[in-house]
Amino acid sequence: MLKLVQVAVAALALAACAAQAQTTRPVTIEAAAWLAGRWVGEGFGGEMEEAWSPPIGGQMIGHFRHWRDGQPAFYEFLILDVVEGGVRMRVKHFSPDGRAWEEAERWLTFEPVSASPDALIFEGLAIRRTGADTMEMTLRMRRGETVSDEILRFRRAPL
Repeated sequence: MLKLVQVAVAALALAACAAQAQTTRPVTIEAAAWLAGRWVGEGFGGEMEEAWSPPIGGQMIGHFRHWRDGQPAFYEFLILDVVEGGVRMRVKHFSPDGRAWEEAERWLTFEPVSASPDALIFEGLAIRRTGADTMEMTLRMRRGETVSDEILRFRRAPL
């Protein structure tokens, strides 16, 4: 009788795992589609703008610019794509004169942690929708020995 109960418990556990596997869908780039559009805000001691194109071919591309006192401070080229584990973000930084901060083959990469209809969580970066037309980014930054979170707030804006 004990053996029959053990077999039944094992069968139920396998069935539960199979049911969960069927209801869990792999993450697609559509998890980030809500980002499409233009966003503006203040942060890093100046003004910011970020714009994202809608998903095509499993990727989204975007750009970011930051300026202080009407003068450009830096730019970023952004790529969202899907890798094993979820949505990943890759970033290249540029000075106002066009010089890249990273070497040609290197990207600053934020590996996936989770994706939901209102949040993209990466290692070192979280993007959360805080309202219909607002979002907040929490960026973990290292300056020398100090690690801190920089919070950037954006609102959707027309082109």
